[in-house]
Amino acid sequence: MDFTLTPELTFLFGVAVFWVVLYVLFYVFHLDKHGLDVKPAFFMYRSKALNSFIDRAAHKWRTSWLVLSNISLAISIGLMIFSIYVLANNLLKFIFFTGPASLVPVHLAIPVLTIRFYWLPYYFLAVVIVVLSHELAHGIIGRLEDIPILSAGVLAFLLFFGAFVEPDEKGFEKAPMLARLRMLAVGSSMNLVTAVLVILLMTGLFVPSSAGVLIQEVAPNSPADKAGLRQWDIVKAINGTPILSLQNYSDYMSKVTPNTTLTVTVLHNDMNQTWTVNSTASTTNSSRAILPGIPLASNYLPNKVGLTQYAGIYLFWALFWVHLLSVNVAIFNMLPAFPFDGERVLYYPLASLVKKRKRELRWTLNIFIWGLFVLNIALGFLIPGSRFII
Repeated sequence: MDFTLTPELTFLFGVAVFWVVLYVLFYVFHLDKHGLDVKPAFFMYRSKALNSFIDRAAHKWRTSWLVLSNISLAISIGLMIFSIYVLANNLLKFIFFTGPASLVPVHLAIPVLTIRFYWLPYYFLAVVIVVLSHELAHGIIGRLEDIPILSAGVLAFLLFFGAFVEPDEKGFEKAPMLARLRMLAVGSSMNLVTAVLVILLMTGLFVPSSAGVLIQEVAPNSPADKAGLRQWDIVKAINGTPILSLQNYSDYMSKVTPNTTLTVTVLHNDMNQTWTVNSTASTTNSSRAILPGIPLASNYLPNKVGLTQYAGIYLFWALFWVHLLSVNVAIFNMLPAFPFDGERVLYYPLASLVKKRKRELRWTLNIFIWGLFVLNIALGFLIPGSRFII
């Protein structure tokens, strides 16, 4: 059997080499003396430089951070209401309307299980950016509110790389309630800021109109694979008819009958190539033809800055994943359930109003929200073909 070193396997191989080299260096050079703690598939580095950066940022842009932290309180309430609405509305649709067909799938972002293998490099890059911006915002507002920060740094477990800010819990609990709420709320707001900045960046880097259909997957040994079509090829024309978008593709294929020979023009490695593929019948509609072996495709947006075909595609997906995770973390981090920040954002004001049975109140909120969340995840698997996030 032929072995192909795909970009995904190269990424995993690079991660494995990183862990081996780090483990060896840690024990050879006794890096624990420099704040590094390394165990198999885990490391944590407490950085004095990152702590200093948090202090400098808090004092240098004090006014800007104060404005953001105050706005964050209002945003956190909106995100909390919206996150509960999304989960509750999803369940109501399932119960009272059309069943699974009306559901919006809710999945945990778990590599391989709910995220396709080839998204791993983009996903983990996005995780680093989203977690780093989120945690730094917590730390900066903490210092702004005179809440002690015990340590800050970077950590990793297996493939998950991120950052952490460790506040002094006693100091945090003694701080005024408004200060605690600002610190808790700002993480999600910073994720929203990141999402907006990424959208602006993508608007500047990529043409807004589609210029072809991007092939995201090619099934191994399928007719498309045997014909020569590859992942990240861009379908430009079928039988000489220009294909500029998924809608063009759908419209054209609706007129094609199964077992028709199609001449497909694709952009491969910045060069136009032509392949011959026989259409097959759709599994959901036997009278409708499809290109066999291409389960996923999307509109292709060319870049404006002269990058090569693949460099532009890689950059687009990297930014796409940063935006996707930023928005979702911002929303669901405000769910009022442990361990999300939204749990304490809601609990602290309620606890100040309720004199008795605070513990029971907290447990009730957690059970209710986690019930909504788990039910949405479970029902999401009832939707045909919804196992993966994208």
